[in-house]
Amino acid sequence: MRAWKRRAVGALCAVLALLCGGCALPDAGFGDYDVSGYIEALLDSSYHNAHDRFIAVTGVSEEIAQQNRTTTVENAAVNFCNAYNLSPNEDQLARLKDIMGRTFDQAKYTVKEEQKIETGYYIEVEITPIANFAGLAGTFSDLRTQAMDEASAANASQSSQGVLGEGQDGFEPGDGDEDEDWDEEEAEPTPTPAPTPAPTPGVKVDPYQLYMEKVLEYCQAQLGAVRYQDQNVTIALDIRQTPTGELQIDLNQVDALDKTVLMFGETAVG
Repeated sequence: MRAWKRRAVGALCAVLALLCGGCALPDAGFGDYDVSGYIEALLDSSYHNAHDRFIAVTGVSEEIAQQNRTTTVENAAVNFCNAYNLSPNEDQLARLKDIMGRTFDQAKYTVKEEQKIETGYYIEVEITPIANFAGLAGTFSDLRTQAMDEASAANASQSSQGVLGEGQDGFEPGDGDEDEDWDEEEAEPTPTPAPTPAPTPGVKVDPYQLYMEKVLEYCQAQLGAVRYQDQNVTIALDIRQTPTGELQIDLNQVDALDKTVLMFGETAVG
Protein backbone atom coordinates (compact mmCIF):
# COMPACT_ATOMS: atom_id res chain seq x y z
CA MET A 1 0.00 0.00 0.00
CA ARG A 2 1.44 3.35 -0.99
CA ALA A 3 2.29 5.90 1.67
CA TRP A 4 -0.11 8.49 0.30
CA LYS A 5 -3.03 6.17 1.01
CA ARG A 6 -2.13 6.06 4.67
CA ARG A 7 -1.57 9.78 5.00
CA ALA A 8 -4.17 11.74 6.94
CA VAL A 9 -5.39 14.54 4.72
CA GLY A 10 -6.95 17.62 6.24
CA ALA A 11 -10.21 19.02 4.87
CA LEU A 12 -10.95 22.54 3.72
CA CYS A 13 -10.51 24.76 6.80
CA ALA A 14 -10.23 23.88 10.48
CA VAL A 15 -11.19 27.37 11.52
CA LEU A 16 -13.37 29.78 9.64
CA ALA A 17 -11.24 32.89 9.83
CA LEU A 18 -14.23 35.12 10.18
CA LEU A 19 -14.24 37.45 13.17
CA CYS A 20 -17.80 38.51 13.90
CA GLY A 21 -17.34 40.34 17.17
CA GLY A 22 -19.18 43.44 16.03
CA CYS A 23 -17.04 43.75 12.88
CA ALA A 24 -18.55 44.16 9.43
CA LEU A 25 -17.58 41.69 6.75
CA PRO A 26 -15.69 42.96 3.69
CA ASP A 27 -17.95 44.71 1.20
CA ALA A 28 -18.78 41.95 -1.28
CA GLY A 29 -22.53 41.88 -1.07
CA PHE A 30 -22.47 40.28 2.38
CA GLY A 31 -23.97 41.80 5.50
CA ASP A 32 -22.67 41.51 9.05
CA TYR A 33 -22.84 37.92 10.36
CA ASP A 34 -23.65 36.53 6.92
CA VAL A 35 -22.37 33.08 7.86
CA SER A 36 -24.40 31.40 5.13
CA GLY A 37 -22.75 33.67 2.56
CA TYR A 38 -19.36 32.67 3.91
CA ILE A 39 -20.15 28.96 3.70
CA GLU A 40 -21.45 29.34 0.15
CA ALA A 41 -18.29 31.20 -0.86
CA LEU A 42 -16.18 28.48 0.76
CA LEU A 43 -18.04 25.71 -1.10
CA ASP A 44 -17.85 27.59 -4.38
CA SER A 45 -14.10 27.86 -3.86
CA SER A 46 -13.74 24.18 -2.98
CA TYR A 47 -16.12 22.56 -5.48
CA HIS A 48 -16.50 24.97 -8.39
CA ASN A 49 -12.95 26.37 -8.35
CA ALA A 50 -14.49 29.86 -8.12
CA HIS A 51 -12.56 31.94 -5.59
CA ASP A 52 -13.60 35.58 -6.05
CA ARG A 53 -16.30 35.67 -3.36
CA PHE A 54 -14.17 33.72 -0.89
CA ILE A 55 -11.26 36.12 -1.40
CA ALA A 56 -13.57 39.12 -1.02
CA VAL A 57 -15.03 37.83 2.25
CA THR A 58 -11.83 36.64 3.89
CA GLY A 59 -9.20 38.89 2.36
CA VAL A 60 -6.91 35.90 1.74
CA SER A 61 -4.67 35.57 -1.30
CA GLU A 62 -5.75 33.63 -4.38
CA GLU A 63 -3.05 31.06 -3.58
CA ILE A 64 -4.59 30.35 -0.18
CA ALA A 65 -8.09 30.24 -1.66
CA GLN A 66 -6.89 27.77 -4.29
CA GLN A 67 -5.76 25.48 -1.49
CA ASN A 68 -9.44 24.87 -0.64
CA ARG A 69 -9.88 23.35 -4.07
CA THR A 70 -6.60 21.45 -4.04
CA THR A 71 -7.28 19.85 -0.66
CA THR A 72 -10.86 18.92 -1.56
CA VAL A 73 -9.78 17.22 -4.79
CA GLU A 74 -6.92 15.38 -3.07
CA ASN A 75 -9.27 14.12 -0.38
CA ALA A 76 -11.74 12.89 -3.00
CA ALA A 77 -9.01 10.94 -4.81
CA VAL A 78 -7.88 9.33 -1.55
CA ASN A 79 -11.46 8.51 -0.52
CA PHE A 80 -12.15 6.97 -3.93
CA CYS A 81 -9.05 4.77 -3.71
CA ASN A 82 -9.86 3.72 -0.16
CA ALA A 83 -13.46 2.91 -1.13
CA TYR A 84 -12.35 0.53 -3.89
CA ASN A 85 -8.96 -0.59 -2.52
CA LEU A 86 -6.92 0.98 -5.33
CA SER A 87 -3.21 1.81 -5.38
CA PRO A 88 -2.44 4.04 -8.37
CA ASN A 89 1.06 5.15 -9.20
CA GLU A 90 1.89 8.86 -9.12
CA ASP A 91 0.92 9.50 -12.73
CA GLN A 92 -2.36 7.63 -12.32
CA LEU A 93 -3.11 9.52 -9.10
CA ALA A 94 -2.60 12.84 -10.88
CA ARG A 95 -5.05 11.76 -13.59
CA LEU A 96 -7.53 10.64 -10.95
CA LYS A 97 -7.32 14.04 -9.22
CA ASP A 98 -8.09 15.72 -12.54
CA ILE A 99 -11.18 13.53 -12.93
CA MET A 100 -12.34 14.28 -9.39
CA GLY A 101 -11.86 18.01 -9.91
CA ARG A 102 -13.80 18.06 -13.16
CA THR A 103 -16.58 16.13 -11.46
CA PHE A 104 -16.72 18.60 -8.56
CA ASP A 105 -17.15 21.38 -11.12
CA GLN A 106 -20.66 20.02 -11.67
CA ALA A 107 -21.62 19.86 -7.98
CA LYS A 108 -25.15 21.01 -7.06
CA TYR A 109 -25.87 22.43 -3.60
CA THR A 110 -27.87 25.16 -1.88
CA VAL A 111 -26.77 26.83 1.37
CA LYS A 112 -29.81 27.76 3.47
CA GLU A 113 -30.06 30.87 5.66
CA GLU A 114 -28.20 30.58 8.95
CA GLN A 115 -30.02 30.37 12.25
CA LYS A 116 -28.48 31.97 15.32
CA ILE A 117 -28.32 29.55 18.25
CA GLU A 118 -26.80 29.71 21.72
CA THR A 119 -23.48 28.16 20.68
CA GLY A 120 -23.13 29.95 17.36
CA TYR A 121 -24.98 29.22 14.13
CA TYR A 122 -26.95 26.37 12.57
CA ILE A 123 -26.88 26.07 8.77
CA GLU A 124 -28.33 23.47 6.42
CA VAL A 125 -26.76 22.65 3.06
CA GLU A 126 -29.01 20.84 0.58
CA ILE A 127 -27.00 18.69 -1.83
CA THR A 128 -27.87 16.79 -4.99
CA PRO A 129 -25.24 14.00 -4.80
CA ILE A 130 -23.24 12.94 -7.85
CA ALA A 131 -23.69 9.17 -8.15
CA ASN A 132 -21.38 8.15 -11.03
CA PHE A 133 -18.71 6.74 -8.74
CA ALA A 134 -20.94 4.90 -6.26
CA GLY A 135 -21.68 1.17 -6.46
CA LEU A 136 -18.75 0.24 -8.70
CA ALA A 137 -17.35 -2.80 -6.87
CA GLY A 138 -18.87 -5.24 -9.37
CA THR A 139 -17.79 -3.16 -12.36
CA PHE A 140 -14.23 -2.92 -11.09
CA SER A 141 -14.20 -6.65 -10.37
CA ASP A 142 -14.98 -7.24 -14.03
CA LEU A 143 -12.21 -4.85 -15.04
CA ARG A 144 -9.75 -6.74 -12.82
CA THR A 145 -10.68 -9.99 -14.52
CA GLN A 146 -10.26 -8.43 -17.95
CA ALA A 147 -6.87 -6.99 -17.01
CA MET A 148 -5.64 -10.32 -15.66
CA ASP A 149 -6.79 -12.20 -18.77
CA GLU A 150 -5.36 -9.66 -21.20
CA ALA A 151 -2.03 -9.42 -19.39
CA SER A 152 -1.72 -13.20 -19.22
CA ALA A 153 -2.43 -13.50 -22.95
CA ALA A 154 0.04 -10.75 -23.84
CA ASN A 155 2.78 -12.21 -21.65
CA ALA A 156 2.15 -15.73 -22.93
CA SER A 157 2.44 -14.44 -26.49
CA GLN A 158 5.75 -12.76 -25.75
CA SER A 159 7.03 -15.84 -23.96
CA SER A 160 6.12 -18.13 -26.85
CA GLN A 161 8.05 -15.84 -29.18
CA GLY A 162 11.06 -15.91 -26.88
CA VAL A 163 10.80 -12.21 -26.12
CA LEU A 164 10.60 -12.34 -22.33
CA GLY A 165 13.68 -13.20 -20.39
CA GLU A 166 14.00 -16.21 -18.12
CA GLY A 167 11.59 -16.05 -15.19
CA GLN A 168 9.39 -13.40 -16.83
CA ASP A 169 6.76 -15.62 -18.38
CA GLY A 170 4.58 -16.18 -15.30
CA PHE A 171 1.71 -14.09 -13.97
CA GLU A 172 2.72 -11.85 -11.11
CA PRO A 173 0.36 -9.26 -9.59
CA GLY A 174 1.52 -5.69 -9.91
CA ASP A 175 2.41 -3.10 -7.28
CA GLY A 176 -0.42 -2.56 -4.82
CA ASP A 177 -1.92 -5.98 -5.46
CA GLU A 178 -1.11 -7.29 -2.00
CA ASP A 179 -4.43 -5.91 -0.74
CA GLU A 180 -6.48 -6.97 -3.75
CA ASP A 181 -9.06 -9.72 -3.80
CA TRP A 182 -9.37 -10.81 -7.42
CA ASP A 183 -12.55 -12.82 -6.83
CA GLU A 184 -15.61 -11.47 -8.56
CA GLU A 185 -18.15 -9.70 -6.37
CA GLU A 186 -21.75 -8.94 -7.27
CA ALA A 187 -22.71 -9.45 -10.89
CA GLU A 188 -23.01 -6.30 -13.00
CA PRO A 189 -22.94 -5.66 -16.75
CA THR A 190 -19.39 -6.13 -17.98
CA PRO A 191 -17.91 -2.84 -19.22
CA THR A 192 -16.62 -2.73 -22.79
CA PRO A 193 -12.97 -3.77 -22.52
CA ALA A 194 -10.41 -1.16 -23.38
CA PRO A 195 -8.04 -2.19 -26.19
CA THR A 196 -5.08 -4.07 -24.82
CA PRO A 197 -1.97 -1.91 -25.30
CA ALA A 198 0.60 -3.45 -27.57
CA PRO A 199 3.26 -5.01 -25.32
CA THR A 200 6.72 -3.51 -25.45
CA PRO A 201 9.13 -6.23 -26.59
CA GLY A 202 10.92 -7.67 -23.60
CA VAL A 203 8.67 -5.92 -21.06
CA LYS A 204 6.11 -7.91 -19.13
CA VAL A 205 2.55 -6.52 -18.99
CA ASP A 206 1.69 -5.79 -15.35
CA PRO A 207 -1.94 -6.88 -14.79
CA TYR A 208 -2.44 -4.49 -11.89
CA GLN A 209 -1.23 -1.48 -13.84
CA LEU A 210 -3.43 -2.54 -16.74
CA TYR A 211 -6.34 -2.79 -14.29
CA MET A 212 -5.68 0.74 -13.00
CA GLU A 213 -5.62 2.04 -16.56
CA LYS A 214 -9.02 0.46 -17.18
CA VAL A 215 -10.40 2.02 -13.99
CA LEU A 216 -9.18 5.46 -15.06
CA GLU A 217 -10.63 5.03 -18.55
CA TYR A 218 -13.96 4.08 -17.02
CA CYS A 219 -13.93 7.10 -14.69
CA GLN A 220 -12.87 9.43 -17.50
CA ALA A 221 -15.86 8.26 -19.55
CA GLN A 222 -18.20 9.20 -16.68
CA LEU A 223 -17.41 12.88 -17.16
CA GLY A 224 -19.47 12.89 -20.34
CA ALA A 225 -22.73 12.15 -18.51
CA VAL A 226 -22.73 13.10 -14.84
CA ARG A 227 -25.58 11.37 -12.98
CA TYR A 228 -27.21 12.81 -9.88
CA GLN A 229 -29.04 10.94 -7.15
CA ASP A 230 -32.80 11.48 -7.38
CA GLN A 231 -33.13 12.35 -3.69
CA ASN A 232 -31.48 15.48 -2.29
CA VAL A 233 -29.59 15.20 0.98
CA THR A 234 -29.44 17.84 3.70
CA ILE A 235 -26.28 18.21 5.77
CA ALA A 236 -26.57 20.25 8.98
CA LEU A 237 -23.60 22.37 10.00
CA ASP A 238 -23.06 23.40 13.59
CA ILE A 239 -20.87 26.52 13.46
CA ARG A 240 -19.47 27.31 16.91
CA GLN A 241 -18.68 30.86 17.97
CA THR A 242 -15.91 31.47 20.48
CA PRO A 243 -16.10 34.19 23.17
CA THR A 244 -13.87 36.36 20.97
CA GLY A 245 -16.28 36.01 18.04
CA GLU A 246 -14.27 33.49 15.99
CA LEU A 247 -16.32 30.90 14.13
CA GLN A 248 -15.24 27.26 14.04
CA ILE A 249 -16.48 24.21 12.16
CA ASP A 250 -15.82 20.53 12.89
CA LEU A 251 -13.75 18.94 10.12
CA ASN A 252 -16.03 15.90 10.25
CA GLN A 253 -18.89 18.09 9.05
CA VAL A 254 -16.80 19.33 6.13
CA ASP A 255 -15.86 15.73 5.30
CA ALA A 256 -19.56 14.82 5.33
CA LEU A 257 -20.22 17.56 2.78
CA ASP A 258 -17.47 16.30 0.48
CA LYS A 259 -18.62 12.68 0.65
CA THR A 260 -22.23 13.67 -0.03
CA VAL A 261 -21.49 15.91 -2.99
CA LEU A 262 -19.46 13.13 -4.63
CA MET A 263 -20.47 9.65 -3.46
CA PHE A 264 -18.24 6.55 -3.41
CA GLY A 265 -18.76 3.04 -2.10
CA GLU A 266 -21.79 0.82 -2.36
CA THR A 267 -24.66 2.69 -0.76
CA ALA A 268 -26.41 5.90 -1.64
CA VAL A 269 -26.91 8.51 1.04
CA GLY A 270 -30.22 9.97 2.07
